[in-house]
Formats: sequence, structure tokens, C-alpha cells
Amino acid sequence: MQKEDTRRKQEMYTILRKWKKSSLSLRDYGEKQGITYGIMKYWYRKYRAEYPDSKKSISKKETAFIPVEVSTPVSISKIVPIEIHYPNGVFLQCPSDLCKKELKNLINLF
Repeated sequence: MQKEDTRRKQEMYTILRKWKKSSLSLRDYGEKQGITYGIMKYWYRKYRAEYPDSKKSISKKETAFIPVEVSTPVSISKIVPIEIHYPNGVFLQCPSDLCKKELKNLINLF
């Protein structure tokens, strides 16, 4: 019985690793695999408990800041959008007059 549980766990963890590499939501990926959302959530919670750092699998080199060059000065009265590109492919565009606290929350979101 324990051998079956271990095999099932390995299968589900493999599916979750593949899901993390995809751009699909947990629900959509599960449906594609023929697995209900409830089961996907259950195994994802177990996976996160066992591998808490799996969410932060990005190397330090990938998270370094990129220098920004401004070719022409921007008027302070002009609101220019800020673009944030997350490692998982999510792209966020927000106004530059966003307060620092909100911007920090958005940066740490993914």
C-alpha cells in the first residue's frame, strides 16, 4: 500500500512540476490532465509543504536588477506606465504614480 502511495505522490509531483513550467492555471492544467481541481489543490499543498522553496526557484543571477537608461527626461507631471515582467511570463503594466507600498506589493506578487 505504501509503495502505491509513494508512486502516486511521485506522479502528482511530476505533474505539478510540469504545471509550474506551463502558463496555465492550476485548474486549467488539471483539467487538461483529467484531474479535478480539488485533487490538484490537495497535492499542490502537500508539494509546497514538502518543498517550501519551490516557489522561489529563480537563481540570484535572474533576479538582479537591470540598469535603466532614460534617453530624454520625463516630466514629473506626465504619468508614464511602469512595466513589470515576472519570471513566470506574467506581464503587469501600472501607472507610475502608484504609491511605494502598492508597487512593492506588486513586485513581490509573483
